[in-house]
Amino acid sequence: MANFNRATLAKVLEILESSHTGEALAAAKLASAMVREAGLTWDDVIAKDVQPRMTAPAPPQATGTGPFGYRKDRELSPHEQFFMVLLSPRTPVELKRRLRGWETRVLDGEIITPQETQDLHAMYQNFVT
Repeated sequence: MANFNRATLAKVLEILESSHTGEALAAAKLASAMVREAGLTWDDVIAKDVQPRMTAPAPPQATGTGPFGYRKDRELSPHEQFFMVLLSPRTPVELKRRLRGWETRVLDGEIITPQETQDLHAMYQNFVT
């Protein structure tokens, strides 16, 4: 619950209006992941006041939260990094256009090459973190 940020979620959900289907789908997947990682359901999110569940407490997060409310205590997958780079307002438009060529492969779960993985990590470091 500590890493849930309603304002960030609202910004991500605004991207659903994008005329680019892939961008809207990426926003939906990111929003869903944010809700799941916070230990919430969509019913919890749309409730007037978000209340923590009365289940076992979440493990403490010594490293805090990362971009878009993701935990910093784990390395993000290339899939997650890809969508964060694509959705980041700091990513240049030209780079977003180049990434569109990767989008179908990433959405289909195909493996990207080691060089692409390395490039993606560098883009993530430059434009998201």
